Amino acid sequence: MSENEKHAQIKNRINRLQRMLKKQEMDGALLVERIGIYYFSGTDQDAHLWIPMQGEPLLMVRKSVNRAVQDSPLSNVVQLNGFSHLPGLIQGHSGDIPGRIGLELDVLPFGFYRAYQKHFPETELLDIWPSIRKIRMVKSSYEIACLRRAAQMADRMYQKVPEFLMEPATENDLAAKVEFYYRSLGHPGVVPTRGFNQLPLYGHIMAGTNAALPSNSAGPTGGRGLGPFLSQSAGMDKIQRHQPIMVDYVASVEAYNADQTRIFSLGKLEKELVDAHEVMCRIQDQVARKGRPGAVAGDLYQLAVEMAEEAGLGRLFMGYPVPVPFVGHGVGLELNERPVLGRGFDTILEAGMTVAVEPKVVFPDKGVVGIENTFVVTPTGMQRLNQFPDDIVVC
Repeated sequence: MSENEKHAQIKNRINRLQRMLKKQEMDGALLVERIGIYYFSGTDQDAHLWIPMQGEPLLMVRKSVNRAVQDSPLSNVVQLNGFSHLPGLIQGHSGDIPGRIGLELDVLPFGFYRAYQKHFPETELLDIWPSIRKIRMVKSSYEIACLRRAAQMADRMYQKVPEFLMEPATENDLAAKVEFYYRSLGHPGVVPTRGFNQLPLYGHIMAGTNAALPSNSAGPTGGRGLGPFLSQSAGMDKIQRHQPIMVDYVASVEAYNADQTRIFSLGKLEKELVDAHEVMCRIQDQVARKGRPGAVAGDLYQLAVEMAEEAGLGRLFMGYPVPVPFVGHGVGLELNERPVLGRGFDTILEAGMTVAVEPKVVFPDKGVVGIENTFVVTPTGMQRLNQFPDDIVVC
């Protein structure tokens, strides 16, 4: 993307947020979370970004101003030497101390909130995150292109997995090979995931019954992990023959993340697992067909649940013994964006939304089978960005 295109992209995002600020009668938004800074300024430096209801934004950088000036197309970039300087900088830029400020209250540390209360004693502090989330939910053509490239990165990795499995290995060995290969393709090595206590893991790699172990994971699968300090994903157990090997990893290109899952096995799997996997693929395909503009996110989840129940897999669908109440989630700069295809979510799908659809079934005594691909919502349904085949890969 050229500098002019980058500038236009960021300007459009800022304009959309300013329209929401005006509608909510907020004087401006003060952003400090790294992904939000990057989305609206083009740099990930340690900074505060003031976006007034009207006029140009002000990027106040603690470290590094030089990098921020180099990376960001914004024209107003200044040094920030501490929280106490925020009111003066904002007043000097906008002409007054704001009466109502929007903050990212979903992730903002309480200490920061107290500091803002101290330094803006007469200002009402409100939550701007729902508005930002709504803006980020619909992707631009540039963002979709990044996600498409991330999906292509994932396809390349999955093509290598049979080669990685040629030698006897532990789950952790396989994870190391996959992650090394991803880094060689330009993966940054982190997967931003919004929320308190969310770890930026590449994803989950595990085999057999380890994949069915319950854990603190927010998704349908768990894993033994490396110990009680990380009780999910790959562990040190050897990968055995005739067990499903689940590779559920996130590819990343220019900070945009595509999520994908495939099942591998050393030797054929038993028919019950193969049949269940085929059901999950049918659920994915049906959700994708129905996932066009105007569809309700929660209805697509209910469709998936009903299909799993009709196949006799209802109690094992999306986790066991406690299932997660979703079958898909938005992806973009973070792994867990909106829309969520989940119970009770009334989001209406729009063209340009990007969603990872991931129906999985957990057999506690055998392991996990299922599928995941990243899609973009189009007028005729969800268009799949991944191309690697959905079938179980027998090595």
